[in-house]
Amino acid sequence: MLYYKVGNNTYYTNVDALAAFSKDASQGLELKLDFKFIDNPKLWLKEPPLDVTTYMDMNALALRDRYNRLELRYSGGTDSQTVLRSFIRTNVKVSIGHLATSTISKFTNDLYQYNKKDFEKVAKLDNITEFKTHHAHDMSKKEFEKALRHYHGHVGTALQNTGMAWMFGNDKSIFDLDVPEKNGYVFGKEKPYVIIKDGWWHWTVNDAMFSDCHWNFEKGDMVWFWFSDDVPQLQIKLTHLRIRAIEEIARLEKIKITKEWLEEVQRVSSKWYNFILAFCGFEGLNPVLNSVKPKLSDPDGTRVNEYRNYNDKQGITDLYAEYGQDIKKKLRKDFYELGDADPERTYSGEEVIHVAGVWTKPIKIKPVSPDLLPSTGAKSP
Repeated sequence: MLYYKVGNNTYYTNVDALAAFSKDASQGLELKLDFKFIDNPKLWLKEPPLDVTTYMDMNALALRDRYNRLELRYSGGTDSQTVLRSFIRTNVKVSIGHLATSTISKFTNDLYQYNKKDFEKVAKLDNITEFKTHHAHDMSKKEFEKALRHYHGHVGTALQNTGMAWMFGNDKSIFDLDVPEKNGYVFGKEKPYVIIKDGWWHWTVNDAMFSDCHWNFEKGDMVWFWFSDDVPQLQIKLTHLRIRAIEEIARLEKIKITKEWLEEVQRVSSKWYNFILAFCGFEGLNPVLNSVKPKLSDPDGTRVNEYRNYNDKQGITDLYAEYGQDIKKKLRKDFYELGDADPERTYSGEEVIHVAGVWTKPIKIKPVSPDLLPSTGAKSP
């Protein structure tokens, strides 16, 4: 579903692709998503006329018809809860798999206990066939090494967030490798991202947006709900809605849209984050799960810091630091960032704290309203 092209060569991690591009930048570098509608730019120029929930429900029904069994990877956050609401509206039967990293993080345990009653209510809904909570156990250095070895997609510090690596390295994974044929494992991935190029809005996505949902099944399929060749209007409608929301915010703030402002307003830490989500029809299970607080990118950093401290104790940070040395040898210096570990942590060495993401080729959507462009025009990333 996700791969990288450098010239005519195909790669399956950003590190391998960036390493090849570092040797010869003339070949070009691009993230590819394996959906036909992405390669049909004419589809994107006109906003689909129906309400976005209609396209959500059309996709839910298409998935019901395509698969014998559906399992939703569920946190209760804005993505997975919005997907679940679509399955509820259409009465599509679905199993739920929830990953809890309670033993790894006190914050995560408190969050799980807070949401437990709401999860129990979800489990009783008529269209829910089962609600399975998978509790991550202590993760060994060996298991993390396995995750690192088999991982596809964006390899960066996100992989150190342990809960995700547990899925890929654990012998008793949340996913059964020998899944039955025609099973669909549904992830709430991924909302569009927009940039401005030559006075036009463009759609694009970055590989880091998919860093927690790469898995290769021999029989069953991984499903990104917001991407569908059966209902291409869904991702396209979400893109047009996102543009309208951002233009409305710009007018409320009485500003011209610059590259820097556009990047900032789309960050999870933006004060407008929930406004954009609500405008596009997204809502979490409860007020906490509808906020930025439970996310690893929460500006307070509580959850991610607990994960990192856990990794320090397990020896995982040392292993990733070794991999970081390999990154430094292979990649151009502008493709990664180095930093010293927080003095409050048990690990004290220099770390690779960021690895560059890779973008898809931008797709033209519509002209930017002229009153919102600076006189020189907004530049693209």
